[in-house]
Amino acid sequence: CAASRQADCAAGCIPVPWLCDGEQQCPDGTDEQCGQAGECCAVSSVCGTKKVQCPGTHHCIPHWELCDRHQDCEDGWDEEGCPQQPCLPGQWQCRNRVCIMADWKCNGIDDCGDSSDEDVCAPCPPGMVRCDEGKCILESLMCDDEDDCLDGTDEPSTCGELSPCDCLPACSCQVCSAHVDIRSGDLYWLAFLHLSCPRTHVLCRDRTECVAQEYLCDGEKDCADGSDEDGCAQLCNTPGRNHSSYPCGLGACLNASLVCNSRQDCVDGSDEGGNCSVPCQRSCAHLCYPSPQGPRCWCGPGYQLAKDGLSCVDIDECTEYSEGACSQTCLNAPGSYTCGCLPGYQLEPDGHVCKLTGPEPMLLVAVQSEVLSYGLRTGREEVLLATDKDRVVFSLDYDLVERKVFWMDLATESIRWQDLSSGKKGTLVKGVRSDCIAVDWLGRNLYWTDGAAGQVLATRLGAAWQGIPEYTVVMDGDLDQPHSLVLQPLAGLMYWSEVGRHSRLMEASMDGSRRHVLLAQGLGWPTALALDLPTQRIFWLDEKLGSVGSAHLDGTSVKVLRLGWVRSPFAAAVCEGQLYWSERKTWSVQQVDKASGKNRTVLLKRHGQPHGLQVPIWGVVVLTRAVLAGTNGCAKSNGGCAQLCLPNP
Repeated sequence: CAASRQADCAAGCIPVPWLCDGEQQCPDGTDEQCGQAGECCAVSSVCGTKKVQCPGTHHCIPHWELCDRHQDCEDGWDEEGCPQQPCLPGQWQCRNRVCIMADWKCNGIDDCGDSSDEDVCAPCPPGMVRCDEGKCILESLMCDDEDDCLDGTDEPSTCGELSPCDCLPACSCQVCSAHVDIRSGDLYWLAFLHLSCPRTHVLCRDRTECVAQEYLCDGEKDCADGSDEDGCAQLCNTPGRNHSSYPCGLGACLNASLVCNSRQDCVDGSDEGGNCSVPCQRSCAHLCYPSPQGPRCWCGPGYQLAKDGLSCVDIDECTEYSEGACSQTCLNAPGSYTCGCLPGYQLEPDGHVCKLTGPEPMLLVAVQSEVLSYGLRTGREEVLLATDKDRVVFSLDYDLVERKVFWMDLATESIRWQDLSSGKKGTLVKGVRSDCIAVDWLGRNLYWTDGAAGQVLATRLGAAWQGIPEYTVVMDGDLDQPHSLVLQPLAGLMYWSEVGRHSRLMEASMDGSRRHVLLAQGLGWPTALALDLPTQRIFWLDEKLGSVGSAHLDGTSVKVLRLGWVRSPFAAAVCEGQLYWSERKTWSVQQVDKASGKNRTVLLKRHGQPHGLQVPIWGVVVLTRAVLAGTNGCAKSNGGCAQLCLPNP
């Protein structure tokens, strides 16, 4: 292993910053084991987990100062063995040594991937502070026990020195937050008398955090104090509980068969006495049971009592339980419901979840100069393609028909491709800048966004670079920094996010017509989009708000979950019940349950930033082409066009 820059691991070497980061990388767990002194791996004894030690000294430097072309250790150790990758004329080298075009600096878009091209620009906006390395972060991220500044200046040693009760002696504050003026080094405190939660979240009892409404009474403690699960076990109105339950006086719930059975089942005894002896003579549609309030009607499973108190009406589980009923299609029936799956999927034995048939679904991930495949069943990793070491595979997409990977090459300002079957490579178009590319595998086109120019552009998938750019501007004019882009080829529609002055999600036909706003409220920086076609929902990850959101493709049924581990998302994909995304700040690819945002798992963690990410649905393409090709006007004979055909459904 490289001296002092890497650490020994049972399977090889890992970067020093991965030691004691809370996630096991070594198979034997030695990167997270604690020493006799109780300090994890003894790496935090001198410099802490945020910095590295110059060999032979007590001098500590932040990780980002390694190989930054500036000698920070006295002996120059921090610049030894660094790769020499000078940028071409007209380019600018980022802190992570990626080369970008010089005029991309300060264009409002993170072209470097580590934000260093934007850190050197204008003063931070109101409500934000600048880290020592130049990056602007929200004031609220100070002293939150997470390094949001690469150099850790948002988490100084003075955080937490005062208790919440000391922050404002004149007030009885309940939430107190430490802040530091980075320029002066002065520590100050902000007190919040009332923590405000978004309308989709509720406040925990200790008033220190908010949790999503969907997390209430779901069987898992999401509040630190567990208050989201208090009193839930026996509540009558818990989703999915039989509507024939009897409410006790103190709020608990009792099966109707236990009422008036001469035994006190409710703690307060409210299930006995009173009019329990009055016989059932009501004209109940289903069943009648005695109660202290007199005879009551009740209904069997799948039904609920109507307003008249006698008849029973069917429960529409598909509507009432929404995504909790079925993972794809749901058909209501009297007293019951059935789940179904779309072509290419099969229903699991539980009768609710649909799984892909055919080959194992694979996750394609761009990590620095490589494209990896990750088996979503087996976890098997494989390098599919590798470019020159000085080039970064940025955004990527996959052509389901010809099995080609397309990607944006920032260094050469070109969109390139490689055939995974033959290994043949080529260049589709040059002289372009793109934050995101997307393949229309049905109409045989490739689209991309240009955030700086405010455009969406397209070219033919079969085009070959012949020295003259062959592409067209699909949309131009009033686009406010278009960023992430996803296509729905079967319907001839495209969706994109705008991250300019007013963030929003947009929809249009794939020829640029019928453009309209899908969502413009509750967004910060929606930097990663993904479509889930089986459920007809669009998902986004918001870098500014640290959240995962989703909505129906008509903009309704909006759902937002704030998740602490969403920090710097670049790309996202949905497969079956999971949401996958690439995190540049932690150099990882992660997954969560798409409906609840729970069960987070780190799938990949490599020495390099992940960018583009896709999950090609291999087994569905043949069937969908045969059945649904007619919905995309360009799918047959290029729509009769001599050159570029853009679908207009």
